[in-house]
Amino acid sequence: MRFYEVDKVTVMCPGKYVEGVKCVSLDNDVFDQHFPGCPIFPGTLIIEGMAQLSGMFLEYCRKEMGSEPRRAALSIVNKVKFREMVTPGDRLIYRADVKCLYPDEYGVVTVKATRDDGRLCAVGELLFTFLDILDPKMQEESDALMRFAVRDAKIIK
Repeated sequence: MRFYEVDKVTVMCPGKYVEGVKCVSLDNDVFDQHFPGCPIFPGTLIIEGMAQLSGMFLEYCRKEMGSEPRRAALSIVNKVKFREMVTPGDRLIYRADVKCLYPDEYGVVTVKATRDDGRLCAVGELLFTFLDILDPKMQEESDALMRFAVRDAKIIK
């Protein structure tokens, strides 16, 4: 099963930063159990959203640098702190800033999730390693997904 925790990539500055959004809706299945009568978007899904945006961005950056395609795999979640609860109706703005990127080894990003009003919901640092892609079909699907994700993004060179 594949689930997406980023609705849209809005801005990309290759090698520097990326921003995207997630609209938190009450019809998300997670709210059936988390928590009935007091729905709160789980912190793990906020981390997942920041990681999906960051991993896609690091793969994009590697491609722009001329590196062979490799999968960005989240390997360390560091110093993540949650500042505000997220509830249905909130629109999260995810941002990842590249701290360091060694295209053949790993990449580190600082991440944050804020609401439209600027209130900070989560902040932290994520480290990704790059794995070989053994299945060509998986690479085709990944490329198609990336094209779809960034189709309307403002790309700053």
